[in-house]
Formats: sequence, C-alpha cells, structure tokens
Amino acid sequence: MNNQAVPAVNLHDVESFGALVAMADQTWVVDDAGRLGGLLVTFAPGAAYESRNYAWLAERYDNFGYVDRIIVADTHRRRGLAGRLYDTFAQHAGDCGKDRLVCEVNIEPPNPVSVAFHRANGWNGIDDLEHGPGKVVRFFERAL
Repeated sequence: MNNQAVPAVNLHDVESFGALVAMADQTWVVDDAGRLGGLLVTFAPGAAYESRNYAWLAERYDNFGYVDRIIVADTHRRRGLAGRLYDTFAQHAGDCGKDRLVCEVNIEPPNPVSVAFHRANGWNGIDDLEHGPGKVVRFFERAL
C-alpha cells in the first residue's frame, strides 16, 4: 500500500518499512475483514528518526505529534477513513499532552487532494521546504 501511494510518500521495501514502523511512536491500521484499508504512522518528539522533514519540525516545536504518513487504499477512499485515523491520533496526542499535530504534504510534485483535505479539516500551512528540483513540501499544523 505504501509504494502504491508514491510520490505522496517515499518508497520503502519490506525491511525499511518495518524499521520505520518499529521506530514510530504509534501506527494505526484499518482492518476491513482482513484487508488493509488504511494506515497512519506517527512520531513524537525525541525520536531517532533521520527524516529531514521531522528534523525541520523538531527544530521548531517541542510538544507535537508528527504524522509521517497517512495512506488510504484506493478501494477504501471517500469513506471517511483518513478523518477517523486523524481523529484517533488527535485524541491520543491530546491524552499525551501534545499541543499540536504537524505533518507535511507535497506541493511539488503537487498533491492537491491532500492539501484540500488538510485545509478542510482545520490544518494550517506554516512553511515550505525545498528538497531539490521538483520536490517541495508544505508543513501543516493543527492545534489541539
């Protein structure tokens, strides 16, 4: 499912994705009768996660829940799964005393569906980070 979402997320093989999940603070999955409907991988401050996007956020904030990736299977889109995954994460982060959720969305290559989803669900754009030619992300935050 992860690699079907490229370029919205970065490519992983089974080993590197397993390492990502093992390092994550939380991973939620939507199990639909044995079929994977969606997933959300999150990190908390202080993780040993070598991601330029995570590092950018960690330099600016000290009390956050970071969405590394949220993916909904093509077969499960338009059913509210992303919103429910985010609501679950927001509840967890709030219970842990976090004051905001943060994430990034590709704006180059463009991901207008994700940008629109985040804006419609109370996320505010905070800044852009260029990774090189053809790769720019926009950071978003949602206060808790």
